[in-house]
Amino acid sequence: KIMKNIIWISFLLFIYSCGYTSVYKNQNSNDFQINIVEMQGDSDINNMIKNELKFYSNKNSEKKYDISINSDYQKIIISKNSAGVATDYKLMVDTKITINFNNKTDIFNFSENINMKSNSNSFEQNNYERNLKKNFASSIRDKFIIKIFDLDDN
Repeated sequence: KIMKNIIWISFLLFIYSCGYTSVYKNQNSNDFQINIVEMQGDSDINNMIKNELKFYSNKNSEKKYDISINSDYQKIIISKNSAGVATDYKLMVDTKITINFNNKTDIFNFSENINMKSNSNSFEQNNYERNLKKNFASSIRDKFIIKIFDLDDN
């Protein structure tokens, strides 16, 4: 029992002092405001990206970035079984974000893709596909925020 307690205490100390910090903690992540002025393309992806960006926008900041989002989502059949039923898909998102700041325009392109197996349960497959779209939006948000930090450094 004493050995078990020592292991738990060691584990907790290790977790507590492992040095984990958020990727953006040392950055001034709330030092800008993001205004989405236009969204074109796939509305699901655009809304997910918009919701993801809300967490990084500070309404009280004087730095204001006006952005336009244009996303294209595709679900492509990459293989079929002998009966002609799709068994594998490729999900692709291409997103172009145009940013205006201090009378300067920058354009960033982001692409995400993944292969997905078909599922006989359409409800589960739709949920899985929706989760993949959310993951795409999170990844695009992360890459875009890094680009904004790079703009601030220049």
